[in-house]
Amino acid sequence: MEFNATSVGVIVTLLMLVPVVFLIMSASGKDKKVKKTVSQLSQKNGITLENIDVIGNCVIGVDQVSKILVYTSKRNPSADFKIINMEDVKDCRAKSVKQTEKTLDWVGLEIMEKTGRREIAFYNEHDEDELSTDAFVCLQDAKRWEEKLRPLLKAS
Repeated sequence: MEFNATSVGVIVTLLMLVPVVFLIMSASGKDKKVKKTVSQLSQKNGITLENIDVIGNCVIGVDQVSKILVYTSKRNPSADFKIINMEDVKDCRAKSVKQTEKTLDWVGLEIMEKTGRREIAFYNEHDEDELSTDAFVCLQDAKRWEEKLRPLLKAS
């Protein structure tokens, strides 16, 4: 039996695609599991999340009706679970810290409450264990979340 160039090409392509497909399926399975955990933790606290996003190591969701923001880490969702009542928030904005003009050090949301300030990190250049996407993609996600959260702020 003779292998021709087409057969070798198909085999090489399959050898390259199979691990990539496996990684994508594995990552999406982990994201679903984390979203389910966050949803269950929220329901225990009487919160119904309409949408939950996984951005880097951050898992974030909002209950539009009760105006409550929930966020946690992807690595340890139960221990890092935090709840913010948006009616107690004065301002919310997307924030980025630039390293140079073309690179970002940190991206996330900055939430100014009556009692202080919180930062929700979507991207952190200096975190060795960070599971994240491109910093500029995270910046777009932060701006999108800022637009979602602004209408929930109590008019001052």
